[in-house]
Amino acid sequence: MGRYRIPVGSRAGHGREKPTLRESLMSWRVKARGLPGFALVIAPACPLFAQEVIELPAQDSFMVGNSVEQYRVGSIMDGSWDTFGEIGDVAFDAAGNLYIFDTQALRVSVVNRTGRLVRQFGQRGEGPGEFEADFGEMLRMAVLPDGRAVIYTWNRGAFVVFGADGEYERTVRIDGGSRTTFMGLQALPGTDAVLATSPVLRPSTAAPPDVRRRTGNSATFRAIERFGLDGFFSTVDTVVEAWNPPGEPAGFAPQLVSGALPDGGIAYSDSSAYAIKIVSSTGNLVRILTRPIGPDPVTERDKALFIDWQFELERAFERDLLRLGGDYADIAKEMSDRNRRRAESMVFYHEIPVVRTLRTSWSGNIWVQRRSNELASVGNMDVLTPDGRYLGTYSPSATSMPAAFGPDGLIALVERDELDVPTVVVKQLPPRLR
Repeated sequence: MGRYRIPVGSRAGHGREKPTLRESLMSWRVKARGLPGFALVIAPACPLFAQEVIELPAQDSFMVGNSVEQYRVGSIMDGSWDTFGEIGDVAFDAAGNLYIFDTQALRVSVVNRTGRLVRQFGQRGEGPGEFEADFGEMLRMAVLPDGRAVIYTWNRGAFVVFGADGEYERTVRIDGGSRTTFMGLQALPGTDAVLATSPVLRPSTAAPPDVRRRTGNSATFRAIERFGLDGFFSTVDTVVEAWNPPGEPAGFAPQLVSGALPDGGIAYSDSSAYAIKIVSSTGNLVRILTRPIGPDPVTERDKALFIDWQFELERAFERDLLRLGGDYADIAKEMSDRNRRRAESMVFYHEIPVVRTLRTSWSGNIWVQRRSNELASVGNMDVLTPDGRYLGTYSPSATSMPAAFGPDGLIALVERDELDVPTVVVKQLPPRLR
């Protein structure tokens, strides 16, 4: 492992198609407007303080010691409380209770550390604390440490907050937020706020001009956004302006993925290189964790495989819309036509990014899922600490990426059997990873 310090003074791109590794590492900008625990930082033209870049080992060190299974829930018996239709999000609270959101039944089941059912809440409907069946797959859940559950409703553009007892508390609306899409939510420690762990997608006309100026992505950056839940209208803030690849590539574009840290900071990846960036609670980029694992160039074969794979994913979504009928069938046809046109003129990034996704654990460890040689598969998974220690690597056969992390090293994994029946398995990590 090596450590060195370099001055900051550039941002990635500079109008060129391919930024250098140094520019990719330094491509950052942090803003914080009135956030609890964040100071206002404006990116200047002149160099700032030096920051730490930590080179982690090149050789994988595979983990020894198994996680210990605590319990599993998921039944094939109709009528049982744990017969799940489609498991959306799962999350732990500070007591180690697990919240399982069934987006088909539109119900949250809460189980304790032994796997016993504590309570259930949520149901189909259009009233307060209820969810519409047509939009189940677009719902997202986060759980605050004190046990309050926050569920984002795509069709209403609002967060529904349930108390720790499962009772409906209130609806927190996003100004102009209808049809805004989240791929993932995570509670921000020490705040009544949630973090969107990937870029927030919103129709260009969905938000009024003042909101569009304050939030969202631009031609030069992708936003990591925070949503405050203190009142009945959400405060929306961009906490990190991450690098945006030029040309808006649709194929092999570096993903923007992030996770909250226990001290209020954020870990994220935004480039094709292995470069995990650590932002402190005061808004500073303090550290970059790298491994000498480089991206591969994109070949014509890669492009063809990507188009086929993307089409299959989109066709599945189109089939779901067709089953709904009515206006959704028209939307499905429009999507099909648009996807066909997009394939003919698809823009590809010039490299296959190393990082597929990342998540952060309750203790602050960063789990980094790397790419595989197979397009639809995942590769090895590294576990790092925010201060720059490499704890080791899991192979895909050893474990999948946990769907949720809890206190005391608890993790939740969602598994499916040969009949596609979902089961949630809760394990406890070895001591060195807790």
